[in-house]
Amino acid sequence: MVSASTPPFVTGAEAAEQVGADPFWSVVRRRHPDLDVVVLPAGDAVGPDPAEVEALAELTAEERVEEAHRSEDETVARWTDLVGAEPSEVVTRWSSGRAAGTARVETTVRLDDADPTASVAAVARAVETLTAEGWHVLAPADGLPRVLAGRGTGLVREELQLVLAPAVGRLVLRSRSADVRPAAPADDEQPEDGQA
Repeated sequence: MVSASTPPFVTGAEAAEQVGADPFWSVVRRRHPDLDVVVLPAGDAVGPDPAEVEALAELTAEERVEEAHRSEDETVARWTDLVGAEPSEVVTRWSSGRAAGTARVETTVRLDDADPTASVAAVARAVETLTAEGWHVLAPADGLPRVLAGRGTGLVREELQLVLAPAVGRLVLRSRSADVRPAAPADDEQPEDGQA
């Protein structure tokens, strides 16, 4: 919506001069003179709704450990259903969430020296299985054989990726949990090294 504080829309010679003076857009314009460059004014940044962040589960340190174990067990069980082979490595870690002050569990299951035929079949099986379970599934027809899946929206969205890298013979399943809020430590909790 245009308001009194909205900068005016610039066209013509003045716009060409502004694009020519910009270090990025001037190069784009010079390399692609057949394209029309339109630079829109910056809008307000859109972030998660603070109420959505506040509604997230708040986990204590002990609950975060339990959640990491639960997420890893669930991802390994999904790997067993889809792939069947014993994984070469399973790594679970906490990573930053999609909003400030949140975190999410990421589990990666990897199989080295993967049989390409069996791996492509696992990717195809993942499409069918995840779709039947209500996941939104994308299986691009070009590039690496892979499945990208998600369910839920916003900060409670869960994501899965099953990717085959045939050149190196590696099949990888990565899951990311919904965001959670780590609870602040209680006043009586001391750091593990005993220092305050």
